[in-house]
Amino acid sequence: MVYKVKKLIVSFLQFKKAFVNYPFRKFNLVEILLFWIREKLTRSQFLILSGILVGLSAGFAGVVLKILVHKIQSFVNNDLPFEERIYVFAIAPLVGIILTALIVKYLFKGDEEKELSVILKDISQKGSKVNPSKMYSQIVQSAVTVGFGGSVGLETPIAVTGSAFGSNYAQRYRLGFKERTLLLASGAAAGIAAAFDAPIAGVMFAFEILLVGLVFTDFIPLVIAAICGSLLSTIILNDDVLFNLPSREIFNYGNIPYYIGLGLLTGLYARYFIVVGQKVHHFFERFKSKILLRAIIGGTLLSLLCVAFPPLFGEGYLNIRILHQGNIDHLIHESLFRYFETSQLVVLGFLGLTVLLKAFATSITLSSGGNGGNFAPSLVAGGLLGYFFGFALEMMGMPNVPITNLMLVGMAGVMSGALYAPLTGIFLIAETSSGYDLFIPLMIVSVMAYVINRFFSPINPAYKALADKGEIFTTRQDQNILSHIALRDCLNTSSLVINTTDTMDVVMAKFRNSDQNTMAVVEAGNQFWGILNRERLRPYLLGKESIVGIHVSDLSINPSFIVSDTDTVMQVIKMFDEADVWQLPMLDKERRFHGFVSRSAILNNYRKLLKEYSE
Repeated sequence: MVYKVKKLIVSFLQFKKAFVNYPFRKFNLVEILLFWIREKLTRSQFLILSGILVGLSAGFAGVVLKILVHKIQSFVNNDLPFEERIYVFAIAPLVGIILTALIVKYLFKGDEEKELSVILKDISQKGSKVNPSKMYSQIVQSAVTVGFGGSVGLETPIAVTGSAFGSNYAQRYRLGFKERTLLLASGAAAGIAAAFDAPIAGVMFAFEILLVGLVFTDFIPLVIAAICGSLLSTIILNDDVLFNLPSREIFNYGNIPYYIGLGLLTGLYARYFIVVGQKVHHFFERFKSKILLRAIIGGTLLSLLCVAFPPLFGEGYLNIRILHQGNIDHLIHESLFRYFETSQLVVLGFLGLTVLLKAFATSITLSSGGNGGNFAPSLVAGGLLGYFFGFALEMMGMPNVPITNLMLVGMAGVMSGALYAPLTGIFLIAETSSGYDLFIPLMIVSVMAYVINRFFSPINPAYKALADKGEIFTTRQDQNILSHIALRDCLNTSSLVINTTDTMDVVMAKFRNSDQNTMAVVEAGNQFWGILNRERLRPYLLGKESIVGIHVSDLSINPSFIVSDTDTVMQVIKMFDEADVWQLPMLDKERRFHGFVSRSAILNNYRKLLKEYSE
């Protein structure tokens, strides 16, 4: 045993000595050790080790962010009397958004990309290479935004941070595209798992949102990373920070009609949430170049909303916990509604307005310069909506209304519809509420909400523009691969051409000495005239017809389609299918000929990429 240990030490020291002067870049001792370990382990073993390291790193970042924001908001909500808290609600959100905007402008050079679409683009367009600054920029920005009361969540920044950890780890140790993407998703899964102490939800999040259109057979590192993130949050965070709601009613099959009604309601609300976000974003786009003015307008609007409806301040999980404990009167008392006589109608009005305005508060925070995501807002809005629905049913005299269950299931419903992630919503609520017996209502509501929103838009509207441009992956794997093929890579630029001034003897010689079946006919200045193929010329090549008196222009024909350098590979594929040919000419705007696009070249590139993505 001692001999084996000494042998390993000697092996490492020799490896380190050879590595010190490695020309690529400088590495510290730990990194050299990992390179050495990589040499000793199989690919699968090293990926498992990598999953552990990425999971712990991303999970720790998520834990730090949760603790930081929780401390700030606990001070505001618990240590300040209502009269002083109102002043905080009136000032803090405005200050938070302005500070975030200034941090982005001066500290991070105006890099405002903050949503999951950034990571999806990095996977699709940059080979899963995420900017290293994302490993810390999201933590700083979201801590300021949410800590000062921005009505958004920390989960998206945590997921982006985890993705950056995984991607940059893979880049550092020179892993391939598949490994980079897997570790990128592992970091995000670990972050989500740490935020909720819900490893299964973290894995579902990675598969439903980040790994769309990609096929993986080796996903053990992703699962291990999620477990590591969850373990860290379990060990470090307490119940006040974690989103755990274990107490609830037992599921009763007789209440299924309630859940069907809630599924319809959450689906429509999720659509409302999305549309409001688009409208508010469009409004703030007019101030895109005026960062400070945009932040002041958005911060002022958000502060007014928080003063009128305090549950809109911050993430909002505390309010769900209060409702879960049955203390709706506490929420009323800690708002301006305390000056109204408390009645069922006042409670219903308070809840209804809070739910409707939550969509505006979240959209304003994000669009005016704040940093965060829709993860927490969709959960909080769903919880408030579920409680509102149950409270309304009780007012109408309905028997055995499971208000707590409706609140929990409503959270999954709105999240499933707004984020297009039903499995994430189902498992997240099941894990955080220990509510595995709620799977049936969770599935009913989540699937209904998801289907309703798919009816309005098959692709999440937040990503639709990017999907239409082919900048992110979708569930159509063929299109994902084709979108990565550059049309120029399928172009035969050395194609022989025929000039309209060439004699038939010259034309015949070119075809006899070439294996090309089609040649372009061009005028002076390489201006495209038409094409001439071997089939058209066959009678003259075989001597069956005389070339006397025949001119090139008499034999040239117009191609079925002409390819532009702005066309996509998908568009060109459709041209090939309709024309049933193997080559099409590419012209520029001035109709100059650049070469033939080859159908065979597209297929070869497709096979090459398919192999890279599937192995």
